[in-house]
Amino acid sequence: MDVSHFSMVGFAFDVRNEAGLTKSARPYLANCVLTELTPADSICLVRDRSGGELRLALRKTAPDASELVTLNPAFDGESRVEVEIDAEASDPDWKPFEVAMSARFAGEETPLVFDLADPADVARLKPGARVSMRIAAFSYQPAVYADEAAYAKAQTATGAKLQFAPNFFVPSGMFLASVGGAIPEGSSRPTAYADFAGAVLKSELRTNGAGKGRFWWALVRTYGGATIDVVIDPKAIRAPPKAGSIVTGRFWLSARLIPAP
Repeated sequence: MDVSHFSMVGFAFDVRNEAGLTKSARPYLANCVLTELTPADSICLVRDRSGGELRLALRKTAPDASELVTLNPAFDGESRVEVEIDAEASDPDWKPFEVAMSARFAGEETPLVFDLADPADVARLKPGARVSMRIAAFSYQPAVYADEAAYAKAQTATGAKLQFAPNFFVPSGMFLASVGGAIPEGSSRPTAYADFAGAVLKSELRTNGAGKGRFWWALVRTYGGATIDVVIDPKAIRAPPKAGSIVTGRFWLSARLIPAP
């Protein structure tokens, strides 16, 4: 199977076309846990001990029938990011199944955008609220360097005039693709992407019992001391992430609210 956001948490999905994706999803419908979002819309959750999750979005087409609208992977790890909520940034065409939020690192002006792993969390994320989030980061082309020295050397080797810190964070989902961002041309809506680097605090090669695939998990400390759960398909990297190594790339951000104690 190709590298995909699904394979980054151990779910083997055929993502080449809609038919393949639907076929891959069908077996999970028998054992997922259903939660109603609206009278017509539900999320069916597959949760694995590895931390990998899959949410299947279902819409009723008849009293006893539903159709699969979309599906999204997620990961439940150990990260913690303190943020101040700015506003909802969702695409209305995908609500209530997919909800995006814009926020700022708490006490900072640096913004970020993330998708909610559980769309029901939106009810507790009011503008101005200061909350703790777990953020999982998914990348198709992550880079792993042995340490800070190797990371710095790699930047020097490219001849780049601008050198990035080993804990930089750029909200690329708030910039157009024409200037290196992740907003498609012709759109003005921010996307849940960021470019960042961080030091690996710990890592583990995990097996998703539900999806049967293996993936790397790394807890990464980045900008402002925030920690992010980075998940990687082993096929996407040459060297595994180990404590002390630097991980960097462009990442899709999937977040969940950490309940207040």
